[in-house]
Amino acid sequence: MLDAALRPLGVPLPEVAEDPLRFPGLAERLARLPAGSDARAVEVGLLTLGDVEVVVARGRFDVLAGSMGRSHGAAVATALAVARERRLPFVALVASGGARVQEGLHALLQMARVAEGLRSLRAAGVPALTFLGEPSTGGVLASYASLADVILADPDATVGFAGPRVVERVTGTPVGADSHRGRTAFAAGLVDGLAGPAEAPVLLGRWAALLHPGARGGPLPTDDAATDGADPAVAEPPVADLPAEEVLRRTRELARPSARTLLHTLLEDAVELSGDRAGGVDPVAVAGVGRLGRRSVVMVGTDREALGACGRRGMPGPAAYRTLRRALTLASRHDLPVVALIDTVGADPSPCAERGGVAGAIAETFVDLLAVPGPTVAVVTGEGGSGGALALGAADRLLIQDDAFLSVIAPESAAAILRDGAVDDGELSRHLRLRPADLRQEGIVDEVLPGPTTAGEAAATAALRRRLVATLRALDAEPDRLARRSARYG
Repeated sequence: MLDAALRPLGVPLPEVAEDPLRFPGLAERLARLPAGSDARAVEVGLLTLGDVEVVVARGRFDVLAGSMGRSHGAAVATALAVARERRLPFVALVASGGARVQEGLHALLQMARVAEGLRSLRAAGVPALTFLGEPSTGGVLASYASLADVILADPDATVGFAGPRVVERVTGTPVGADSHRGRTAFAAGLVDGLAGPAEAPVLLGRWAALLHPGARGGPLPTDDAATDGADPAVAEPPVADLPAEEVLRRTRELARPSARTLLHTLLEDAVELSGDRAGGVDPVAVAGVGRLGRRSVVMVGTDREALGACGRRGMPGPAAYRTLRRALTLASRHDLPVVALIDTVGADPSPCAERGGVAGAIAETFVDLLAVPGPTVAVVTGEGGSGGALALGAADRLLIQDDAFLSVIAPESAAAILRDGAVDDGELSRHLRLRPADLRQEGIVDEVLPGPTTAGEAAATAALRRRLVATLRALDAEPDRLARRSARYG
């Protein structure tokens, strides 16, 4: 599918003179190109992925190692302009050895040219996707290939800024067999997913459909659809009023659904992002896009069951917050609503997390959530300890399940601070007023919902989905929503 014939863009590509430096031997190599080939080393055109028409730039490694010179840059810049003007997703199918050395700085300047095209695409709210094929290196990887909203890679493809031969020549050390591979980039948080050439079109098509400017803002489900087929006349499960000690006990029950489970239960066709694009992966971070009805929604949260990058279960570290921030940036760029699921005893306090800058990552998460232009809803679905939890709570609406808590700090940690390490005996939990009923009375949360240990998991999830739909619909109708958010937190 990825090698299917491209349909014409319908606009002429700029004519660019080849061999600007008259580099020795280049003219002869250009003359030996196969019939029907040109020196661009990239094909641009239209392709249908699933049901979605996209603009494609497909590298050709068989033409001068897929190198990016002036004609390559001009073709990609044209494709980006067409994607912006027609509001079609842009897809880069990369197969390149990097910038064309024989064109000198003329070639290197194309990195800035295509970066400007991606900047303009972002400003217009048009999505960009990348598939890193064999190979993906140099100036192409360090420009338009890495600027996409979502990046997938062939696990066996060569992926790296400097190719293995260059690394060996510069460092004097051979690279290992697992270095410079798509799977290695995924493990380092540099790409969102792995797929072979046969699987990539399906996954790219799903992302294109979720982020397409003409489809992502569709209607929310009707009340009937929001109940997953349940009878809308059935009464909503009652909300329980539990003692603080009981709330704490229930939040720690292992059977509670995790945020990752809820992502794929509450949303249809959900696809996850992975990694912070800065060398870090923290499985505690849950970040993805899916649909409520025909509305694309970004969902973020923390997975209570996952072992964090620094070895603490359910406690997000700096890479987790940077991953969540990527999803919030995606929501801002494409005007998508955000649903945040809060369930963590707190951020990872270990020396490992401190070295990674966990405090700064938390602070920036607050700012990114507050800056999302679309509606934002946060739900406490379990433990909500300290600023590490509240970083996902600064939303237009803050909801909580009746068997969950939100506190300045976990009661055990509060006891360590206030009582010199004594174990919390329940009295401190009551003084912290962390119960849902107390938080509602204090005006901190907007609504209390039935939870999985009081109403049952299926009933609680259905109630949560109905409330999310109703809340997003109400926020859509608020003309002064952003001003209200600013006033609430400012």
